[in-house]
Amino acid sequence: MPSQNSAPFFSRQQNAPVDRPFSVNGRFNRLSYIAWYGLLHFIFMTMLLLLSLILGIFNVNSLAFNANHFNALTSLAGLGYWAILLLYIYFNFVIIIRRLHDRNHSGWLCLLLFLPVVNFFFALYLLFVSGDPNDNRYGHPRPSSGIEKLIAWLLILVSLLSILAIGSAISYFIGTGELENPSEIIQQGTAYF
Repeated sequence: MPSQNSAPFFSRQQNAPVDRPFSVNGRFNRLSYIAWYGLLHFIFMTMLLLLSLILGIFNVNSLAFNANHFNALTSLAGLGYWAILLLYIYFNFVIIIRRLHDRNHSGWLCLLLFLPVVNFFFALYLLFVSGDPNDNRYGHPRPSSGIEKLIAWLLILVSLLSILAIGSAISYFIGTGELENPSEIIQQGTAYF
């Protein structure tokens, strides 16, 4: 049997490139971007909660922070928080860079996130503008996997339901007369502090 290298050029099997989601190489379409962004937030919030529980900063029984343990943030345990924060920032930029690659833009545009007001419109751009449907200089279009589609649509549904819930709660409180104006919301919300 002839080896792969001795086969004619057109009959050689091409190996599909392996897609590594946490690599800056490649592309993310909108659904993949939403799914990985939500998954990233879930993972890092879980890591922060676990570290807070281990250090005794957060109490599950009272659902409150223990002010006596906040000095842990400046000690050696604070390095754990800094490590989690730096990993979060790195992976957040990886996801944004891959989304920019889907639009055939350089990853350096992610620095727009550091500009006030511009970062809001840049985030909307990443979320709503469709990717390049053809091959571009960053590779082939990457289709979303089934689990990415499921996670993305669940996040979209939860986001829409929470916006509706917040709007209906504010409407209810204004309609019952419990809240007259925004200054009362601030006063009642900060009364416990």
